[in-house]
Amino acid sequence: MSAEASVIVSGYTEEGYGSGPGVVRFAVGADGLLGERLATASSVLNPSFVADGGTVVLAVEESAAGTVVALDSDSLAVLGRSASGADSCHVALVNADVWAANYTAGTASITPLAALLDGSAPQEPETVSHPGSGPVADRQGESHAHQVTATAWGTVLVADLGSDRVDEYSATSRVRLGSAELPPGTGPRHVALKGDFLLVAGELDGHLHVLQRTGIEGGTFWHWLFKVPLAESGQAVAAAEQFYPSHIQLSGDGNLLYAAVRGPNTLVVLDVSGLSVPEGADMAPTPPRFVAQVPSGGNWPRHFALSPAAPGHGLLYVANQLSNDVAVFSLDERGIPGATPVQSVEFGSPASVLIRQ
Repeated sequence: MSAEASVIVSGYTEEGYGSGPGVVRFAVGADGLLGERLATASSVLNPSFVADGGTVVLAVEESAAGTVVALDSDSLAVLGRSASGADSCHVALVNADVWAANYTAGTASITPLAALLDGSAPQEPETVSHPGSGPVADRQGESHAHQVTATAWGTVLVADLGSDRVDEYSATSRVRLGSAELPPGTGPRHVALKGDFLLVAGELDGHLHVLQRTGIEGGTFWHWLFKVPLAESGQAVAAAEQFYPSHIQLSGDGNLLYAAVRGPNTLVVLDVSGLSVPEGADMAPTPPRFVAQVPSGGNWPRHFALSPAAPGHGLLYVANQLSNDVAVFSLDERGIPGATPVQSVEFGSPASVLIRQ
């Protein structure tokens, strides 16, 4: 990690959500550990997610109204704020547009970054949605958009926890091209892309689902392949009183998948290298394989960020929301986190972590 790097952490600020400071930028030492607080944006309400916006930092304010916010990347001063939708919980910059997932509204909103910065964004943002529901009565009565993810082929994926779908939209026309259908009761929360494979964390069923993309005329078809538990076994998932996967992320080489699980408060590592089949080989993709599991260093790991360094030098920063701390883990030569954090930093209700190079 470069000497100029910093780590940005967001935390819930409002009573009923948490008691965090808003958004904070930390200095990072040569060893990757968090240092002094360089800047704080205390005026940002319930920033449940922060993301790299190129020249700015993007955040969403999770509230009944829901907004997207642009922050100066150094001072964290608010540069612009615009409506998004009820309970915004994820944000991403796609080309020149800011996409936000709005949990309660069940929509994804699109705001041009330039309009967000110059104040010309409309009061009612452009949105896309494809309403649906699922079988888990208290969580899937309607659509709940939880994440927006850009693809390499010019589309945006919207994970809909409420409808057991990941909807795919053209990033330019906003037309829905198709959907990745998940088994009933999956509750898709966050996804990761490994080539033509879509990896989906099921918040409600505690499993990682794998789908494969096939291009068809006018859209995309996602073929569901298999699921594996985000634990040592399916029995461990079933036996847990609470088991809610949150974030997933691939290693730099794409061979490992990291997952955080609330309830048991674990970090799980799966080997996903078997999905890659050499071109022309008469082989089928093989399911992800459980490799390791360690405690998350706190309570309720809502999100984490993985440093871009190679295994053996990398770090993993975990936002443990309910224990009010950010736990930092070192990775060994295999990419496995240590059994205990190398650093734990007090932080009120941390919700997300962003590494800025």
